Amino acid sequence: MVEMISRRFIKTVFIFLPLFAGVFSYELISKVESTSFTLGDPIYFRVTMELPDSVQCIPPEPEKLFGSITVREWNINRMENGANDTVTIDYILTSYIPENCTIPSLPYILQSGSLSDTLYSEKITLQFMTVITPPAGGADSTIDIKGLKEQQVAGNPPRIWLWIIVIVLSIWIISLLILFLTGKIRKKTIEPPPVPPYEEAIMALGVLHGKRLLEKGLIREYVFELSEIFKRYIERRFDTNASEFTTEEMIAWAGASGLDKKLKNSIEWFFQTTDPVKFARIIPDNETINRFSDEVTQFLEATKPLEQQSEPGANQQVPAEKSQQQETPASQGPLTESSSNVNEVRQ
Repeated sequence: MVEMISRRFIKTVFIFLPLFAGVFSYELISKVESTSFTLGDPIYFRVTMELPDSVQCIPPEPEKLFGSITVREWNINRMENGANDTVTIDYILTSYIPENCTIPSLPYILQSGSLSDTLYSEKITLQFMTVITPPAGGADSTIDIKGLKEQQVAGNPPRIWLWIIVIVLSIWIISLLILFLTGKIRKKTIEPPPVPPYEEAIMALGVLHGKRLLEKGLIREYVFELSEIFKRYIERRFDTNASEFTTEEMIAWAGASGLDKKLKNSIEWFFQTTDPVKFARIIPDNETINRFSDEVTQFLEATKPLEQQSEPGANQQVPAEKSQQQETPASQGPLTESSSNVNEVRQ
């Protein structure tokens, strides 16, 4: 195991006092399992940092900084460890070029509010190892390629196995027929109805908040999951293909859906504001992050169907005119146009 350690000492300065109280020593440790590799084999590379819980780490985009090295997979994990948190970024690298290569120095941005700083990992040189063993006679010797062996002829399988298979299948078919004729075949159980869209969305929000992604600094992951919950609710509640909509298609659908202006503005603000977080890795302020969840919750409460309430009489029938009056527009949802508008928007 090869370790490369980069330390950056930040002294107390008045302008950085809101971010750094006292003198802190931030240590960045770069590890690679082996400095030699063969063509196409995985190279395990890890970067570890000890940070206060108020400091967020923004790793670099691996698609642009590793050069000829291919990044097959990478993930970031943050774990509470006493006064500081341990941030670990694991990479699985590989190279398809038969030559030595270098893991470059990578920038890791540390951010707390409007203040930021950068730590850099050390360069690590990797040596390519060939899997071809050189001939014993020296560089001028040729490698002897052995010829193919003759095709082996296998004998015919004994017919007794064929008869055994036929007998077993016959017994199995006869047993099924007997069970069917005697009525002992169990009927398939009826699957329970799906959870209504509102209840399913509320449960999904509870699971998302239970993961505590915001406390771990995983803002982008939190926004991704919240956006999927929002799209899935709209898709099930209004019978659309919202899960496949882009932001522009979602806003166009909202404009033709018949929702009131406040709900349309909520959809437009949410998806336009979360796109930079999901795809540009921009971290918004805490007020905006908290508003994401509030907008989704308020939309759910404003569009959930109202349950039909029965009057407290035993076996009393409600007149047809009165039952029609009790069906308010909210019970049918806030839509006033047919679902064909959604197809027109999609086209």
